[in-house]
Amino acid sequence: MTIFGNVITGYQLAFVAIAGITLLAAVMVVLLPNILKAALCLALALFGIAGLYVLMNAPFLAAVQVMVYVGGIATMIVLAIFLTHRFMKVKLFDAIYNPLLGAGVAAITFLFLFLTVINSVWVKQAVANGPAEQGSQISNIADSLLQTYVFPFELITIVLIAVLIGAVVLAKEDTGNNNES
Repeated sequence: MTIFGNVITGYQLAFVAIAGITLLAAVMVVLLPNILKAALCLALALFGIAGLYVLMNAPFLAAVQVMVYVGGIATMIVLAIFLTHRFMKVKLFDAIYNPLLGAGVAAITFLFLFLTVINSVWVKQAVANGPAEQGSQISNIADSLLQTYVFPFELITIVLIAVLIGAVVLAKEDTGNNNES
């Protein structure tokens, strides 16, 4: 397919689609007043980043992204929302926010981080050295994670699921007929 005289490949279309979904989900994290929906959009944004890793031919990083961030961190954020909602008696949709202040702080933070990264020594060295070879370092990490430490990793997964089930039970409102006057 050609657009404006440029040949567009399937890889480029996939990148635009995944990057667009990731950016849209990230914007929704910031703009949604419902914190639970924002947490779910955060999980989608993190999953989109894993898709970008796949497009960069880094399947190991994509798998770690999905397992650690989408699976673990997003679950813990939802757990924290459920527990905060239950014990602090805060409604999930009540949020006081100032979008202009948030946008200003985000812009200043982005500018600071961008200038810091661009002027750092490690970025200049990485650009000068070129891309690293995919070799024994990734295979060593994969062997450690999937052979040596597979039992602790799966144990942590079971504990996270148990904690999530406990959070759902604690967050559930009592609907029984408790007439204790």
